[in-house]
Amino acid sequence: MLAGDARSAWDPHVLDDPRVVSLWDGRRVAGTWLAEHRTGGVGDPSYPVWDAYFAFGKTATWTRGPAPLVVAASTIIDNVGGLERAFVPLLE
Repeated sequence: MLAGDARSAWDPHVLDDPRVVSLWDGRRVAGTWLAEHRTGGVGDPSYPVWDAYFAFGKTATWTRGPAPLVVAASTIIDNVGGLERAFVPLLE
C-alpha cells in the first residue's frame, strides 16, 4: 500500500508464530473487499483497507463474509497499544 511495497521486501519472521498466516495481496483484492463491506467498521469504500487488524473466532468461515469477527481496528502503526490490548486477552 506504500510506494515501494514488494513481497520480496517483507520479512516473513515479523509475525513468527505458528498461528499466524501471512498472505500477500498484491492486487488488493482482500483490502478492497474489506473496505467495501466496512468489515468491523474499518476502512472506507473508496480505498482498500491496509494497516488494520482483524481477529476471527476459532470457528470462523467465509461464506457471505468472514464471521464471527472478534475484534477489528485500524491503524496498527499508530496504535500498537490498541493491538496489544485487543489480542493479548485472546491468546490466554
